[in-house]
Amino acid sequence: MTAPWKGLATDRMPHFIGYDQAERMVFSLLGAVETWAPDGVVAVLRGGLVPGTMVSCGLALPLFMMAFDRSSGSATWVGPRPEGMRLLAVDDCCATGATMDAVRKALLAEGHACATLTIVHDPETTRFVPDFSHPMRDFFRFPWERGEATPAARSRRAEGMAAERAYEKPFFGLDMDGVFLPDIPRAHYDRDLEDALRRRHMLAPLPALPPFAPDRAVVITGRPESDRAVTAEWLVRHGYGAIPLECRPAGVPADIASVSRYKAETATRWGCTHFVESEAEQAVRIAALAPHLVVSWWSADDVRAWTVGAAVSRTP
Repeated sequence: MTAPWKGLATDRMPHFIGYDQAERMVFSLLGAVETWAPDGVVAVLRGGLVPGTMVSCGLALPLFMMAFDRSSGSATWVGPRPEGMRLLAVDDCCATGATMDAVRKALLAEGHACATLTIVHDPETTRFVPDFSHPMRDFFRFPWERGEATPAARSRRAEGMAAERAYEKPFFGLDMDGVFLPDIPRAHYDRDLEDALRRRHMLAPLPALPPFAPDRAVVITGRPESDRAVTAEWLVRHGYGAIPLECRPAGVPADIASVSRYKAETATRWGCTHFVESEAEQAVRIAALAPHLVVSWWSADDVRAWTVGAAVSRTP
């Protein structure tokens, strides 16, 4: 019996393997690959295209492509097919191993010598261990796999169905103040909280919002749970009532570090691929906490967004 996909556990942050790290992990395997001496590389679409290209370029070998249909269990060539070669089949990972096992058998059946490579494999779940790979028991995610976490894609996987592109469209987490409506300066809240809240509730939406699909979005605001009713009423009044709303739980402090962590964890739990934040420091913190999200700092004044990347710096 196949183990459940680890991505169904929504309370864990994935171990994100970015493009730079993926390349380093691939290149660390190439010394052993050269000893096997392949004549060509077969990238298994879609996930194997990026690492397959890395291997092809790193070893100066021709690149071929093969697609695997999970529903029929068949592997087919996409584009030119090799003849009489020693082939290295490349995919991004082996979670269950079903794809790589099927591709290897197809290549062997055509008369090719075949070895296999993935960036990582999960020893706890895979039935097939590649010839060249890094073991990883953590739940991992690559940049090209962000869509697998969306609510639609995850629901499909929970029902035992294979991943499919149609369910992997971007899913946005959106800040509230500064994105949907103007943000009242903090000094106003400190001076007269009741008046600031009243003014905020009467504000009209900003004339331009960042692009997103309302049916693939969730509002994740730093407003406290006690403000849920008035926040929901504002969203309904201005035509955004169908978008789910997440407010800061009572146990989460209002300081910027705590609010940023709450937003990063909530966006991950929902399965967001993107997060739009109106406050620059929060955007940087969210990007550092959740590199699997595409984080944008949104400026309502400029009507544009800056994509934010960040890394945590730790002192000894």
